[in-house]
Amino acid sequence: MIYMSSKKINDFEAFKIYLGMRNHFSKEYDYTKYKGGSKVRIEAYHNRKDKRTFEELSKRYDKKSLEEFLLSVFLNVTESGNLAVSRNEFMWTKNLLDKETQEIYKSWKKRLHSIKYLFANDCDKLFAAGTEKEIEFNDIFKSVSGDYPLIVQMEKNGEICFETLVIYDMIFKFVDKVRINDTTYWPIYTKKIKDYSSFLTVDVEYYVGVVKSLLIEDYYDNYGKFI
Repeated sequence: MIYMSSKKINDFEAFKIYLGMRNHFSKEYDYTKYKGGSKVRIEAYHNRKDKRTFEELSKRYDKKSLEEFLLSVFLNVTESGNLAVSRNEFMWTKNLLDKETQEIYKSWKKRLHSIKYLFANDCDKLFAAGTEKEIEFNDIFKSVSGDYPLIVQMEKNGEICFETLVIYDMIFKFVDKVRINDTTYWPIYTKKIKDYSSFLTVDVEYYVGVVKSLLIEDYYDNYGKFI
């Protein structure tokens, strides 16, 4: 699901991975495009007071696992899989060793392991909510009366997981089309969707098939007949 290279690393390499992942979520920088390249002098690293954090991280993780761990941390997704929008790129590095932070990583891995099941289950919830609200299929992904799209509302309310929303954006590219007046929360939210998309490698056609099958088999009268 997440494709990254795996190799043993030292503490300086762990620091550079941390720096690259932090920049990915805080700046206009694509970690995957530049393969994690970060220009930093080893002398500058040796002057840092948090070296022990990266020494410990290099012992706990290889390159792939550390990238995945930091991805889960900077995403800041709750145990149930919902995005808690905050600026985790400004967290103290010592917090990376906290038990709570390790639990974030474990929860993320558990969700990724069950992503196909979660997506299908979330689709059912999404279509049921759209049917109940009597809105057209396309409107599930649109801002209605200046509010967040239904799919975003459900993610925010903890009814579907963040990965499901990201996959739907891969399918329909709906996020860039949403027009709302929120200039605080929404820009952070949409950036995290795009930042995550760089790492989340999925077979989009498979998930398109899941959507079509569910629409035809269980929601034909409402949505399926329009496919």
